[in-house]
Amino acid sequence: MNERERAEPERLGEKKEVGLEENFKKGVFLIAMLLLLIATFQLYFSIERILSVWFEYQYFPIFKAIYNFFVLLVALYIIRLYIVSK
Repeated sequence: MNERERAEPERLGEKKEVGLEENFKKGVFLIAMLLLLIATFQLYFSIERILSVWFEYQYFPIFKAIYNFFVLLVALYIIRLYIVSK
């Protein structure tokens, strides 16, 4: 066998072994993303409660709609950045 025939199976079908360090990094990343998701939901509902305290009950739906619209715009912007980057 020449050098090319020995190197070819490694490139085509064999998986590289993932080390303990790589798995640890992925685990830490997943935990951080989960904590970020929880914090995002808590922030969303906390701001909603702040709006209900700051504004009179008859104006609360208006400000809640504005707040939800702002959240929607930010989410769409982030999704657009993600799609454009790919």
